[in-house]
Amino acid sequence: MIRKLMALAGLAVALEACTGPPPPTYSADAFKGIFNQNSASVPANAPAAMTPPVGIIFSENVETYLGFIKTTGDYWSSVVPESLKNHVVYADADPTYFAGQVLAMLKARFPSATVIHDFNEAVSTGKKSVVLVDIRAKAMEPYGDRTTKIDIDAYFFNARMDPVSRLSGHGEYKVPYASADAGVQKSIDAALRELDGKIGALVH
Repeated sequence: MIRKLMALAGLAVALEACTGPPPPTYSADAFKGIFNQNSASVPANAPAAMTPPVGIIFSENVETYLGFIKTTGDYWSSVVPESLKNHVVYADADPTYFAGQVLAMLKARFPSATVIHDFNEAVSTGKKSVVLVDIRAKAMEPYGDRTTKIDIDAYFFNARMDPVSRLSGHGEYKVPYASADAGVQKSIDAALRELDGKIGALVH
């Protein structure tokens, strides 16, 4: 019984379950609050030329996602005793994992890339190109669709700071019954592998 309680408590950290903080609301526009254009108008899978130094911007949706994971983790940390925590699941929902993996992938492609907050900072710090990263996350539903889904979009801005291409990666993990692994990191890794492959083929 204790093992089941541990799994359920841990699972709720990684998933948007029916208890704890309410699930976040993501904007349909990845450029909200950052760039004065609708992201839907950016062509998908178009070739892009990036001139270093490159700036990396995380969208409001990414900030929303990271904030939700942290808030949910803090909530469950406050109600679940340390001795009963499912540390595997807590690690799976680590809010630093997504940003760390994204940065590692992009810096492997663009070694001089650094994180910036907005396009004003891009101009003031002499950036010649920008990658804007967005996320759409769908958590598994314990009594419905038991599939965690992660979609990561990268928008590429050229030297004129015009968005010229949107490349996307998708990852998902169907959570087995009685499993405490929500597959968040597995889904992130799969989405980034797909995205990285597209960057290698289309971005120069």
